[in-house]
Amino acid sequence: MTDFSPTSTTPNSTLPWNFSRARLTRFHTKMLTRATKNFLTFGYYTMGYDANPKTDPLAQLIGITAIPSKATVISYSAVVSFAVFGLSYIVSFNSATYRSLKTKEKVFWCLAFARALFGVFCTFASCWYIFVDPTLFEDVILASTLSSHFIVDVVVGFFIFECIAFFSSNIIFREFDMALAAHHLLSLFGYGIVVYSEKTHFFSTISILDEMTTPFSCVCWILIKAKLADTYVWKINQIILVHLFHCRTLLEGYLFLMSYRQWDNVITNMPWFNFIVLYVFLTLQLFILTPYWTYKKTKQLFKPEDWNHSEEKKKK
Repeated sequence: MTDFSPTSTTPNSTLPWNFSRARLTRFHTKMLTRATKNFLTFGYYTMGYDANPKTDPLAQLIGITAIPSKATVISYSAVVSFAVFGLSYIVSFNSATYRSLKTKEKVFWCLAFARALFGVFCTFASCWYIFVDPTLFEDVILASTLSSHFIVDVVVGFFIFECIAFFSSNIIFREFDMALAAHHLLSLFGYGIVVYSEKTHFFSTISILDEMTTPFSCVCWILIKAKLADTYVWKINQIILVHLFHCRTLLEGYLFLMSYRQWDNVITNMPWFNFIVLYVFLTLQLFILTPYWTYKKTKQLFKPEDWNHSEEKKKK
């Protein structure tokens, strides 16, 4: 029997001198507890993150000096989105086009203004990090800035509003858009995970550039309802919109490329729940949703029509 006492001369012994079954049991228990806690918290227990995000120029521009309260920013974002929705309802009543719409089209009209404003915000925020401040490119998993915390909180607040408005209108008017529902739910769920984990701010702030199509899509629909689809303004807007959908495909492919280039970092530092949600969403966007919407918008360029209205006609 091997002697593990301090006087043992057993060669190549890798076990500690004070080895005991009780000590080994405590060690295994500790590791099991740690692993279980890590699993239940989606990997955030043992993973590090940027606890002191840098003060960036954008944060100075909007007056942020510390990580903002998540609940406060998310709440304000949702409230502002509802306020824009309500304000557009009040202002649009002066429009004869608006008054002639059906009830559900009036709801969509007001949603279009809130979505367009959000699209402008996302485009500005994402382009800022692409062309002005490369901080997040330093570490695609752990890097963050004060403004990136603010941005992802705003995105979560908007998608809370969007999901409430979308599913409420779908229930009331008895219709359902599967593609849009998948997009909204995955966006809310995915950005909620980012807010909780405080990681993958690079992917979060760059991917919202997908929303660059939203303002043009809203203008497209409003001009169709205003019976201006035969004007040069509508055609130019639609050409830009189709082009931006092709840009979305390039952007989503680029995010996969960045994942490949920093794969070791992704595997080492990205929590598994972030990993699943991010790449399920990116795959869905790149191979299903973006191609589908690109096809629909290209078709609409040559045959201007409101999809919902045309589907109602087919049902009748």
